[in-house]
Amino acid sequence: MNRKRLEQFYLAGLGLVILVSVFAFIWPNYRRASEVSIEIQSLEGKIGRLEDAKESLQLQTAAVSDLKVRQAEQCREVPEDARVAELVRALSLDVDGVQVADQTFAVSGRRENVDGNGRFDGLSMVVELQADFNQICSVIDRCSTMRHLVRVTGLDLSLDTKQPGTEQLVASISIDAIYQADASDSEGEQP
Repeated sequence: MNRKRLEQFYLAGLGLVILVSVFAFIWPNYRRASEVSIEIQSLEGKIGRLEDAKESLQLQTAAVSDLKVRQAEQCREVPEDARVAELVRALSLDVDGVQVADQTFAVSGRRENVDGNGRFDGLSMVVELQADFNQICSVIDRCSTMRHLVRVTGLDLSLDTKQPGTEQLVASISIDAIYQADASDSEGEQP
């Protein structure tokens, strides 16, 4: 073989080695690098969305905390039972014969489904008072400032005709002590 032919043979062999290297090693790695690059971009997008979601979650958590504070300040709780003893203690006035001549409490019944959704019931009570106007107003004010939900549903006022010339009024204050409905009662089951 002559020298020129040998050089061509080496050159062809070198070209063949380069082609085999490119197709066997470089090209698959280039394709894999391209796939990895696309996956990196996708993951970077997800990381960005996760950071946005994390920031949104922090904002929403702060908003929920603010709403809980507002709820505690503005809303009253609805207890599991009517808390009658606590209600009577809170609404009781000192009967002194001058400003308050008489006060009685009577349970007038149970009101079911007071919210229309079956979540709350109410215990209806009537507070009978023979007192001056300020004392009657104080009972109504006490209802509105109690921690648990008590609604004034009715008020009847009249002058005390038994003691003419006094500033005594006879009042009948109807109230509902709202409490959570028993789940078995709302489904019609017996406990």
